[in-house]
Amino acid sequence: MSASRSDITVGSLYIAGFTQARAPHVGLIVPTDSKTGCLVHIRIDKDKFPNWMHQHRTQAIANDMFLSSLLKIHDVSAGEITPEQLRAAAAEIPAPDNDEFGECGPWVYRVVQQLQNVGLVVCTDLKGMAEEFEAFAAGNRAYARRDRLPNVAVSQFCT
Repeated sequence: MSASRSDITVGSLYIAGFTQARAPHVGLIVPTDSKTGCLVHIRIDKDKFPNWMHQHRTQAIANDMFLSSLLKIHDVSAGEITPEQLRAAAAEIPAPDNDEFGECGPWVYRVVQQLQNVGLVVCTDLKGMAEEFEAFAAGNRAYARRDRLPNVAVSQFCT
């Protein structure tokens, strides 16, 4: 993996890690400008819905106190991935029908597989990519601050 701020590019695709108490929350984000992007993820809000549900929203990339990690898995130079394409791929993968902790990562990796199935992403080892992200995100708690950008790396398993 290599890391630098210049790795955040509009139209590229990143696995995003958000610092939480137990383990990072995981989603996928396509930056739409230098400060924000389109995020897809699953979430639970026990007051409104008891199980996981799919969500997409605009996500701050700069100055977010929870976004700590971005692992680039597709560079725009290989073709832009639009927010619409990301949302369409995510909609193909059902949210888990439970409220168990830790479902967001496996769901994201299934969305990456779907993106690969439709030719938008090329990963040589999806399991290796998942392990790479989990190790990378686990060490990024210090980046979860409003005055820091998330730590950025490029996957060795995706082009």
